[in-house]
Amino acid sequence: MRFSTIIVGTLAAFGLVAAQATPAQQIVQAFKEITTLSDNLRIDTQKINLINAPLQGYKIAQGFAAIITRVGQASAMLSGGSSRKTRRQMAPLADADAQLVVGALTTFVQVHQALLNVVIGKHGLLTLIPFFEPIRQALVSLEATVDTFAFYLIAMIPTQKPAADTQFGSLTVTVKFAITTYEQPL
Repeated sequence: MRFSTIIVGTLAAFGLVAAQATPAQQIVQAFKEITTLSDNLRIDTQKINLINAPLQGYKIAQGFAAIITRVGQASAMLSGGSSRKTRRQMAPLADADAQLVVGALTTFVQVHQALLNVVIGKHGLLTLIPFFEPIRQALVSLEATVDTFAFYLIAMIPTQKPAADTQFGSLTVTVKFAITTYEQPL
């Protein structure tokens, strides 16, 4: 009877170990979650028109707030947290894992740029409602949050730094254009 208890305990321990995600898997999962938030916001933003803009415009600022929160959480994960005492940044990933992360980053950038392009395209319509300034502020916050995330992520994937720099550079151009667009009324 004692032998079966040991076996069950051992199997349970292996199950727990197997269930824990690797750092690369955690990062890829974070990208998937952020990408889903971005794509859902893109879809909601595309549905905004002259008739429903006053009722739906707030969803853009709220959607960006959710994205910013999730990117901030991912940054905290990469940096090891916000407390100086407990901070322990993740170790750099092997090249194979870094390639997986860059693949997820590339997908995120494509989806997020599609979102930003829709938001840019809705600029004229959204200047007619009182959510214009909150959207601009959300874009500025997004830029700062993504910059912090990029800093920590690139430190994790040194073998794929050029690819990550390219992706983050491309995203930065689109974010800056969106911010510039929303600095101007019609």
